[in-house]
Amino acid sequence: MISSTLIFKSQEFNDYIVYNDETHNEYLVTMDHKEGTVYCTCPDFKYRRDNLKYGGADLDDSEHHCKHIKLVLNGLYDARCDV
Repeated sequence: MISSTLIFKSQEFNDYIVYNDETHNEYLVTMDHKEGTVYCTCPDFKYRRDNLKYGGADLDDSEHHCKHIKLVLNGLYDARCDV
């Protein structure tokens, strides 16, 4: 099972840890509300989908989102951080 947890929340950024129970892999997904971008630390995103000059992908560009970003954007996260 893949799950995500909100670990940091501000007016500009939200950070989520996405964890896979089977593989024990953990990735950081960062949403930048000010710039309208999103970034993930997984290899799929870093080497295949990251398409902006300074890193990341547009929030509304689902073609360049990895499965971790899609999970977070679809609202399937555990919002335990009430910052």
